[in-house]
This record gives sequence, C-alpha cells and structure tokens, in this order.
Amino acid sequence: MVGGLLVVLTLLHAGVLRGQVLLTQKLAWAATERLRKQLFDKVLRLAIPTLDKYPSGLLYTRTLTDTQTLQSTLAETILVIAGEVLQLIFLVGLMFVVDPTLAALTLITMPIGLFTSRYFARKIRESFSRVRYYIARINGFLQELFQGRETSDSLGLDSALWRIFSRLNRLYYSSYRRVIGYFALFFPAMELVTLLGLSLVLLVGSYLIYTGQSTIGALVAFTLYQQLFFRPFRIIADQVNSLQMGLVSAERIFALLDHPAEEPQGGQVPAIPPPYVLEIEGLRFGYDPEKPLFLEFSLRAEPGKVYSIVAPTGRGKSTLFYLLLGYYAPQAGKLSFGGLSLSEWDKQALRQKIAYIPQEPVLFEGTLRENLNLFREVPDAELWEAIERLGLRSYVEGWSLDQLVTASGAPFSAGEKQLIALWRAALQRPALWILDEPTAHIDPATEALLYSRLRNLAQDAIVLLVAHRPEAQHYSDETLYLPAVDAA
Repeated sequence: MVGGLLVVLTLLHAGVLRGQVLLTQKLAWAATERLRKQLFDKVLRLAIPTLDKYPSGLLYTRTLTDTQTLQSTLAETILVIAGEVLQLIFLVGLMFVVDPTLAALTLITMPIGLFTSRYFARKIRESFSRVRYYIARINGFLQELFQGRETSDSLGLDSALWRIFSRLNRLYYSSYRRVIGYFALFFPAMELVTLLGLSLVLLVGSYLIYTGQSTIGALVAFTLYQQLFFRPFRIIADQVNSLQMGLVSAERIFALLDHPAEEPQGGQVPAIPPPYVLEIEGLRFGYDPEKPLFLEFSLRAEPGKVYSIVAPTGRGKSTLFYLLLGYYAPQAGKLSFGGLSLSEWDKQALRQKIAYIPQEPVLFEGTLRENLNLFREVPDAELWEAIERLGLRSYVEGWSLDQLVTASGAPFSAGEKQLIALWRAALQRPALWILDEPTAHIDPATEALLYSRLRNLAQDAIVLLVAHRPEAQHYSDETLYLPAVDAA
C-alpha cells in the first residue's frame, strides 16, 4: 500500500510539474509577445529626430534579443527563485520548532549572505549593461555591413572592417570577462558565509549539549538544516546570471517604452480636398538654433506647377523636405498646406498626401507587387494604370509583379529602383511631389522622358524637384534658389 501510494504521489508530482511548466511558459511567451508589439508600436511612434539618435542595432537588440532574454527569465529563472524562497520560508519555520536558539543563531548569518548577494548583484548588473551595449553595437555594425557589402567590397575595406569588428568583439569579450570575474568571487563568498554559519551552529550547539539545553539529535538535524538553509542562496546564485541579464533587458525595454519623445498623434485635415497650395512665410530653422539654415525664408507654390530647387550641397534642401513632411518644427515662421498649418495637420494624413522620392529609394523584402501596393489589397489593373500615368509603361513591360525583391532591392538596378519608387508614389495620387534627384541613376534618354512627363505628375499637384543638371530646369515653371543665411 505504501509503495502504491508512492507511485501515485510520483505521478501526481510529474503531472503538477508538467502543468506548472506549461503555465509559466505560456504566461512568459504571452507577456513577451505583448512587449514586442508595444516596442514595435513605440518605435513607429517615436519622432524621427529621436529615432535618428538610436543606433539601428540598439533598436534591433531591444525589440528581439532583450525580449527573448526577458522571456527566459520569466519562464525559468523567476520560477526557480520563487520555489527556493518558499522552501526557505518553510525551513525557517521548521528550525524554530526544533530548536529556537540554534534557529536564531542560523539566521544571524542571513544579513551577511544578503549583503554579499546584493553587492555582487549590483556589480554584475552594471557589467551586464556593458555586455548588452556591445551586443547592440555588434548587431548594428553587422546590419550596416551586410546592407552595404557591395560598396565595402568595391572599396577594399575588408581589412578595416576586420579591425573594427575585432575591436568590438574584444570589447564585448572584455565586458563579459568582467562578469565572469564577479561570479568567480561571488560563489566562494557565498561558500564562506555557509561555512561561517555551520561553524557557529557546531560551536554553540556543542556548548548547549554540554549544558543540557539541547540534544545531539537537534545538532545533527541543524547541520543538515544548514545545508538546506544555504542551498537556496547557492541555487539563486546559479540563477543570478540569467536574472541579471533579464533585469538589464527589462530596464532597457521599459526605458524605451517610457521615452517621452513621441510624435503627436491626431490632428486635423483640410475641409476641402486637393489640390492644395503650399505656403511658407518667414521660415527660420536650424538643427543648431545658433546656426540657422533658413532665416526669413518664404515661398508660395501652386498646384499644377513644377518648381526646381537649386542650392549648394548642404544648404538645406533635404532639411526643407523634412520640414514639409512634419519631421521637424520650425523655430519661427509658418508652413501651411491646403490652408492648414503643418503643426495642426494629422501627420499620418499629411504624409499620405506627399510623395517623397529620395536619391536612394527603399525597397522591402517581398514581391514587386507588395513593394508597389505596400502590402495592401490593390487590383493589378490599378497598378498598371499608375505607371501609364507616368508614361513609363514601356520600360517595365517585361517585369512581373510576382518578381521577388530582396531588402537591398536586388535584382533591380539603382535606376530601376528609382522607377519603382516613382511608380509606387504615383499609385497614391499625392497632392505634393518631392523629388530629390529622381534621375540620379537613370540614363539620359529615360531622364529626358521622365522630365517631359513632369506635367503628368503636376496634374492637380505641386512638384518640387531637386536637380543639379541644367536640363531639369528647362522643364520647370519656376526655379527656386535657396538663399544663403548671411544674405537673407
């Protein structure tokens, strides 16, 4: 009967353990999934100036690596520590029942153990912060390297890149060695605390036996209790590695989630539909307010016209576009589009009315169709009708909408990627076109054809065109020269 009861209890224990593992893993994964969604949503809502200050590898690490580390901590480390703490509480109660004097003596060493654990936990946590920092640096470096591999290879940068990676790897290794060094001191320190407690129990317990205040059985029991009493400390010490990494990851995650620099949500849209007039009055702006790029700059652009913007490199052409897109706010002056100040516009609605084509367009991993419709349901006929409006159907006639595209834009050339960006923008029917050197990678024949089609783009829309070649200005209605600040 006793053997049968043991079998039943063993099976019951296995079932409870299985249920515990399933429950904790489910809760941990659910929490991690929610955190990832919150982090991704936070990154999307961060203002562009703030987002530019974060290295890409850091954001990648926090969204994926840190959440994965936290998941392991929630599912395993915290569960083990909680079990050991409960066992410790039960053991302390049992010791006071057996012999209150020896129990109180055992507890005397607890503050020493807690102080030791806390000191090393703080040092290990600081060291893990450096470890996570260098992981982010390496992630960012590798991401940029793989994206620009062709360029770095063509420039013969292998040796330089190897030195940079070796330096980052060495710093990462050094920071982890510091963690290992603290652990190498932490475990012996905890063993010393355990031996100190055992020595006190044996010394005082022997005296109590001699005076008849205790028994040999109680002393033998307490030598076993000592091992059980400090066992949770040793097991928790084994889990400190994962726990500290989880705490560092949680701290970094919530620091990003609590970052206040979010782009304002909501806003207004003009009461009337496009076309819209763009007005700039007395604009003053500079990344450094003491060194403004624009000082009392004014402009009025009307729909149906093409405007060429001419200025030396670094004079503020891209900055002007970022202002029009609402990424930055001017220090003085007013920008309005459709009779509504850009500060009052709903930023998402504003950007849906603007087609910004940079010199190096971004393509997403997927099919050509997904790069055009931006992962929305759009009939193929509407896609082809958009390229017809540009007058460039003949250049893409042999393309398949199911053609796979990599994150770097392969297999399309730089010029073809610009055509795809124009095609994608035409699909949105924007009220304002911002073209930053749209023909930088296009052959002269296609360039001339594209410029001749600018009128198609300017139907019920404004076209702002940055083009350093004089030919581009021949197709424009007006040429705007951005004045130097000292001449304004």
